[in-house]
Amino acid sequence: MDIAVALLARRDYSRGELCSRLADKGFTKTDIDVAASTLEAKGFIDDSRYAGALVRAQIAKGHGPTRIRQSGLQKGLSKDCIDGALAAADCDWFALARERALKKYGNNASAVDAKERARRIRHLIGQGFSYDQIAYGLDYDPYE
Repeated sequence: MDIAVALLARRDYSRGELCSRLADKGFTKTDIDVAASTLEAKGFIDDSRYAGALVRAQIAKGHGPTRIRQSGLQKGLSKDCIDGALAAADCDWFALARERALKKYGNNASAVDAKERARRIRHLIGQGFSYDQIAYGLDYDPYE
């Protein structure tokens, strides 16, 4: 319990992350479950709070919903918890994709050849945006 509290004193963890860290330190599964349940009951661990903070941090970095969802799953959050935090974020993903494209490529986002456009699309896909968001962000018609 002391080690778990010491870990949480440094930064916030999801329940899955904390359990993983304690398992790496050699604690048994029953000890980990008891400690995690106790800390969750006291409010020291709150996956929904952690998911909200994760979503806000990822949006500030300019990441899209797909990448944020993947990051949350890697941190041990449930899909429902991540989806709830994404819905509560109230972010305009289309505007964020455009902002990300303008920051990376400047105002000449649409005046490029097909090879460069494909490279830019791959970059924005890697940042977690959908094709519709990318088309809006790069200001082109994908059906041309």
